[in-house]
Amino acid sequence: MRRRGHRDIGIIGAGLSGLTAARHLIDAGHTVTLFDKGRRPGGRANTREHGSRRFDHGAQYFTIHGDAGRAWLAELRAAGVVSEWHGRLVYIDADGESAASVAERYVAVPGMVDLALHLAEGLDVRTGVRIAAARRHEDRWILTDSNRAGHGPFDRIVVAVPAPQAGPLLEAAPDLQARAQAVDMAPCWATMLAFSSRLDVRFDGAFVRDGPLTWIARNSSKPGRPDEEAWVLHFGPEWTRAHWNDDGDGIAMSALAALRDLVGPVPDPEFYRAHRWGYALASGAARDILYDPELGIGACGDWSAGGRVEGAMTSGLEIARRLTDDTFERPLTYIGAEPPA
Repeated sequence: MRRRGHRDIGIIGAGLSGLTAARHLIDAGHTVTLFDKGRRPGGRANTREHGSRRFDHGAQYFTIHGDAGRAWLAELRAAGVVSEWHGRLVYIDADGESAASVAERYVAVPGMVDLALHLAEGLDVRTGVRIAAARRHEDRWILTDSNRAGHGPFDRIVVAVPAPQAGPLLEAAPDLQARAQAVDMAPCWATMLAFSSRLDVRFDGAFVRDGPLTWIARNSSKPGRPDEEAWVLHFGPEWTRAHWNDDGDGIAMSALAALRDLVGPVPDPEFYRAHRWGYALASGAARDILYDPELGIGACGDWSAGGRVEGAMTSGLEIARRLTDDTFERPLTYIGAEPPA
């Protein structure tokens, strides 16, 4: 027998926003099923391993500004999931290096993916399932995957994927669909390089303002990582678009050449790998949580809350609040004293 106020909720996407929403909806008494096309949850909060080395090839770190985020951070630190990264960060431009702005930067340990794995613990996450369509049937929702298998029915659904992928899934809610389609998400080629010895480089991370790269980091300088030298390099959107169909090995060699241009002589790596992120950075972000209470469909993601990891968390928390206010008589217990503005 269904409990009063209880809802079956389907969430498409098991990145940080979808996972955060799921945790709070479950705490509010709902049943939640998540679907993700990847092999494991996390989205861009992911980590690649090679031997003992770890490469955070997507999200690099996160900062916290809001009250809800600070309470969320405190819980994660108490659980041993995140630590502060004390690496030396700089800006690099045509005039050389300068110190980056002072900020508290946090990473999950021992890899960024462990933040997602912590949030996913105990949840019903169905990986390797690409949801292709969402349709209404008798006031409920049926999800259809790429193999034409149906899932549901659900009382409410949340679309927690990048904005360009959200559009087709929001077809039943034209207003939400239009707002998602107004968001552009830029791609990024990421490269992972492993070296047999520590590079003679004076910094641990750099925001690059000139040239094809936008970010380089000594991933092995982050807490909880092995000491073996591991670097991650990100190409900017314009360069990535121009080289989108290039071979991954060629991308890695281009990254190595660009690194040498920035820091001087660097030995050949003992391991290299490139990865394409189709939807890395949002521009024209909606900065609002998309939810239609009449239809029972919503969308969330960093693209709807200013971008970055904290934005993903905030958007997941807020969509959970919207669904809870809409469906359940017991209010959501927020992370922090107040709901996010």
